[in-house]
Amino acid sequence: MELTVLASGSRGNCTCIRGERGSLLIDVGLSARETLRRLATAGEDTSMIEAILVTHEHTDHIKGVDV
Repeated sequence: MELTVLASGSRGNCTCIRGERGSLLIDVGLSARETLRRLATAGEDTSMIEAILVTHEHTDHIKGVDV
């Protein structure tokens, strides 16, 4: 299992947890475009994302949930 913090703070939060069978995003507080850019920069395969876990409904946690 590998954990990648893509963003943390009041301007956006997003963490990717990658396992053998897929990945999980915890919060997507960045724009969809920025989330995808950061995932690519981190070498994450977006086709492996199985789910998004939203911790709560503040904008800095849900802005890009349409990813």
